[in-house]
Amino acid sequence: MNIICISRGSFCIGKAFAESLAAKLGCPCVSREELVELATKAGVAAGRLEMACLKSRNLDERMVLEREHYQAFITSALCERALDGPVVYHGRTGHLLLQGISHVLRVRVVTDPETRIKSVQDRLGMPRDKAKRYIDQVDEDRRQWVRTFYNIEWDTSSAYDFTLNLEHASVDNVAAAFCSVVKLPEFQETPCSRRALEDLLLGSRCRAVLARDERTYSASFRVSSQRGTISVTYSPRHASVAELIPRVLEGIPGIEQILCTMASTRVLWVQEHFDPKTEVFKHLLEVAEKWDAAVELLRLDLKDEPTFVERASDEKAASPAERSRACGIEAEPESVSRSPRGADEGGMAETFAELVRTGHAGGRVTVHGRAADVLTAIDRTVSYSLVVVGETFLGKGKAAQVRLTREFASTLREQLRVPVIQAEEMKEQFLFGSRQLTSLLVYLSLTALIYFYVFSHQEQVIRIMLWEGTGWRVLAAAMVAVFIPLVAYFYGSAVRSVLKLIRME
Repeated sequence: MNIICISRGSFCIGKAFAESLAAKLGCPCVSREELVELATKAGVAAGRLEMACLKSRNLDERMVLEREHYQAFITSALCERALDGPVVYHGRTGHLLLQGISHVLRVRVVTDPETRIKSVQDRLGMPRDKAKRYIDQVDEDRRQWVRTFYNIEWDTSSAYDFTLNLEHASVDNVAAAFCSVVKLPEFQETPCSRRALEDLLLGSRCRAVLARDERTYSASFRVSSQRGTISVTYSPRHASVAELIPRVLEGIPGIEQILCTMASTRVLWVQEHFDPKTEVFKHLLEVAEKWDAAVELLRLDLKDEPTFVERASDEKAASPAERSRACGIEAEPESVSRSPRGADEGGMAETFAELVRTGHAGGRVTVHGRAADVLTAIDRTVSYSLVVVGETFLGKGKAAQVRLTREFASTLREQLRVPVIQAEEMKEQFLFGSRQLTSLLVYLSLTALIYFYVFSHQEQVIRIMLWEGTGWRVLAAAMVAVFIPLVAYFYGSAVRSVLKLIRME
């Protein structure tokens, strides 16, 4: 079974290519327009959401909720068709809805500008200059949609497996040649990838049901599924609807257990090997307690094997006592301590069990492959407050390990557009220790000394500021230009340390 997701531009021949490829493969061809129409009929405000995305990248609370509803419905509809057999989907970025599904073939189809301009002229009867401006505007609108919805650039090459330029080749000939690519082993379904697709379907279906029920319609949830265990994450302000979740979801085929997670935010921890006894874990746990955050573990298994992603369910991010009463269903410690593959890979199971015990477990993911594959495993619609990069590239020498880890963290920071730090920086930036206490005392002392000197020598200071002569005035201005930022730095550093001490940073 194959899933071919084709990204097409406006007035491009991507639709023709998708239809030709589907005909040659003998499988259905599904367009974005079909799914959007179904979503609109189901009550999803797709048109209103699109207009909001085009107007502003920062959606308000209502539009964020509509985005959740839209994503759940479209993902569910696409997964249903994919599980029935091979399917060709053409739209904007359908592959981003299928995060973690290894047998998705991601293709972008482009052609030369003149062909697109001529297509607009023939279809809409526009003059050439107006047709060109129209295409540019539509393309920019699509870029804005993808940026707002997925936090990624639409036309970045790393988001696709293949980019096809059909300027000098016919659609049918390229489609015929591409049938061989579809049969490559890298894009074939595996038991693991099918299970991931089934989990994605069940999770998105549950989210869509929560969106359709008037009791839970106005609450924001993040829903995931792992082998029949449904994890529903909600913010503290929506805690009142937590007890309604099992009632709304009851009767959905495939559900074996429901776990509810309450967390104000999420922190992602990326590493090759986890150990709950390390200082890094203790520091991360302290940050999670300060922020009321759920910690999600992402293990990078750097091996020469086909890339696939395994996800495990989120757990309760409140107190252990509340976790046992969540939604009226008791979580079994044994079930959450096992890793997805039945073995403790890289200390993940032990670390995750400790997070569950402390009430900060937020899920776990294992990525087998390359460091670059981490980006395909991260859900871009999730707003992480912090990404912590721990020990990676352990098979390299010390110098190479430090360099590659730094480059990896930089790539994540650039692509995810969220704060990304290395594990050894966590204590320095977010925690208060002896080093921070020393800095606080030094900055407070310097600030107090400067203020004392200035206020006790006001006459001398005023006299210096009023010295006659151009040279003296320039010198006075230079002194002020240097002195004020210096005082602001000392004072700001002291205040920041105090806020960190009282956990108000």
